[in-house]
Amino acid sequence: MIIRNSVVIVYDIEIFPNVFHCTCKNTETKEYRYFEISNRKNQLTELVNYFFYENIDKMFCGYNNKHYDDVIINYLIDFYYKMDSLLTFRVCDSLYNLSRTIVTAEEGDTSKFARWKYAKYFYSMDLLTMLFSSKLRVGLKEMQVTMHYKNVEEYSGDFNEFLPDDSIDDMIAYNINDVDSTEELLNRVSGDVQLRLFIEKEYGIDALSMDSVKFGETLLLKKYCEQTNISESYVKTLRSPMDYIPLKDVILPFIKYKNPILQDVLEDMKSRTVYSKERKGYEKKFVLSNVCYSVGVGGIHSLHTPRIFRPDDNEYLGHSDVASMYPSLVVKYKWIPRHLGEEFWKVYSQIYKERLEAKHSGQKLKNLALKLTLNSVTGKMQQETSWMYDPFSVFKIRINGQLILLMLVDRLLELDCKIVQVNTDGVVYIAKKANKTLVQEAISDIEQLTQLTFESDNYEAFYQYAGNDYFGVIEGYSQSKDPKLIEKKGMFITEPQLGKGLAPVIIPKAVINYFLTKQPVREYIRNAKNIEDFLMYQRVDKKFKVVHGNKKVQRINRFYASYRDYYLYKISPEGQVNNILAKSGVTILNKYDPKPIEERHVNYQYYIDEANKIIAGFVFQQLELF
Repeated sequence: MIIRNSVVIVYDIEIFPNVFHCTCKNTETKEYRYFEISNRKNQLTELVNYFFYENIDKMFCGYNNKHYDDVIINYLIDFYYKMDSLLTFRVCDSLYNLSRTIVTAEEGDTSKFARWKYAKYFYSMDLLTMLFSSKLRVGLKEMQVTMHYKNVEEYSGDFNEFLPDDSIDDMIAYNINDVDSTEELLNRVSGDVQLRLFIEKEYGIDALSMDSVKFGETLLLKKYCEQTNISESYVKTLRSPMDYIPLKDVILPFIKYKNPILQDVLEDMKSRTVYSKERKGYEKKFVLSNVCYSVGVGGIHSLHTPRIFRPDDNEYLGHSDVASMYPSLVVKYKWIPRHLGEEFWKVYSQIYKERLEAKHSGQKLKNLALKLTLNSVTGKMQQETSWMYDPFSVFKIRINGQLILLMLVDRLLELDCKIVQVNTDGVVYIAKKANKTLVQEAISDIEQLTQLTFESDNYEAFYQYAGNDYFGVIEGYSQSKDPKLIEKKGMFITEPQLGKGLAPVIIPKAVINYFLTKQPVREYIRNAKNIEDFLMYQRVDKKFKVVHGNKKVQRINRFYASYRDYYLYKISPEGQVNNILAKSGVTILNKYDPKPIEERHVNYQYYIDEANKIIAGFVFQQLELF
C-alpha cells in the first residue's frame, strides 16, 4: 500500500526486561525487517537508521502505536547517541521502565512520556485511533477474532519476566503474527484510509489516525476559527455548562397532541427538571394502542416482545424517518453551542449544504466526510471536556426530536394506523391503502410545521424481536431476491462487524431463511459448509484462568459448539468455576485449518435449538395475539 507517495511499513514491538524486538513488514514487497536488542545481538543503530535516517519514503503503521510503539521508537531516536554507548542490558532495562510507565499510566495522563509521544521523528498512522474513539478501544486480538484472522494468538509468557535466549524466536514468531494481522486489518479498512486521505487533501487535516468524531470536531474547529479569526487555543477553553435543565424550556411551542395519553406525556415532561450530567436523566414509559414506549433524555424507543408484521391485501407496511434528524434540527432551529454564537451556525449550515450537494452529485467521499462531521456535534455537546459542550442545546435536539416523532404517531393513530416500531428518528407502521394519501398529507403537514424532511419507503414484512433486534423485508424483495433488500439490526446482523464481537451468524441466517423460504432450520444449518458461520468468542478478564479440559488456554478464544470436545471454563482467583458455554462442549479454533466441516464434530443441535428458540418466540407471541 502506498500513502502520501510512501510505502506503508506495518510494525509492532515487544519489550521484556532483557529483550527488545521490532518487526517491520513492507506492504508492497512483503519483506520483513527485524530489529533486536538482547544478549544475542544489538541492532539499535540499524533500527534508528531505518526509522529516522532512511524514513523519507516510509509511512509506518501499527495498532495502538501512537500511544505505545511510536513513543518507544521516538525515545530510542532521541537518546540514540547515549544509548549506543550503553551495554545492551542497560538499554533493555531503560526501555522496559519506559514501557511500564506507559502501560501503568492513568488514562489520559501522558505527562511522564509526552516528550516522545508527540515527537515527529517519522510519519506514522494508528489503526486503533482511526477506527475507535478513546472511549471505545478494542484490542488487536479481538480485532483478529472479528475479522476472522487465520491465527488468534496471545503471548503465553510474561512480559515482566526475563526472556530466556531459547524463547526469543518463539516470541518473534508471535510478533510476526501481530504484524501480519495488522496488515490484513489495514487492507480491510482501506475505505476508511481513503476517506481520511480525502479529508487531508480537501481540508488540510492530518486525519489518518483520527476516528470519525475526532476529524469531524477538528474540521469544525478549523472552519470556525477561520470564520471568527479566534485562536483555536482560546476556543478550546469555551463551554456553556448548565447543571439543571427545566424541560419546559427546551420544548418547541408547537408540540401538541390530540391523543390524551400523549397529552399527559407532554405535560409530565414539561413539569420535570433534569440534572444534565446524569446519564439517563428523565425517562417515562407509557402504553399507547398496545405499544409500550420509552421517552426521555436518552431518546425514544418502542419496547417490544417478538412480533411479526405483514400487511394484508388492503394494507401497506410503511416506514418514515426524518432525513438527517439531528443535523437538520441544528440547522433549522440554530440549536448550536450557545457560547459559539451565530458564526458556528453559519459554519455548520455551510457544511450541511455542502453535504447535500455532495450527496446529490454522487461525491461519495465528500458526502461521507461531511456527514460524519455533522453527526459529531451532538455527542460533543454532551461532553464536558469539549469546546462544544452545551447540555441545554443538546437537550433541545434530543427531546424535540422524539416529540416530533410522537406527533407523527399521533396523526397516524388518527388515521387508524397500527404502530409497529418507533426508534430514534423513524416510525414503522401499517396503514390502509385507502388512506395512503391521507398518511402522506399528515407527513407533509408535520414537515411544514417542523421544517424537517421525512423519507418514506415500504416493507413487505417486519420481524421485530426486541427494540434493537429486528429485520425487515424491503418492498421488491419478493421479485428480485436481492439480499440488499433485507434490512438487519442487532442480533440479526449476519456480516462481520470489525471490533464488535463474534456471534455464530448461522443462527440469524437460519432464522431469516426460515421466515423467507420456510426451510426448516435443521436442514439449513446441517447443510452449511462454512465453519466461520458457527464461530463465537469469549474474552476473559486477566484475573481469571481459562481451562479447556485439563489444559490452561489463552484468555481470548474463538470456538464452536462441539459434541466431541471439552467444556470451556473460566476460574476466578477464589476458585469459582463458570462454564463459558453452558449447553455444549466446544472446540477451540484460534488457528484456522483446512479440515472440512464434516470432520469437525459440530454440535449442530446447539445451533438448531438456539435458532428454534428465536422462531418460537415469534410464533408464540403471534398466537398470543389471537
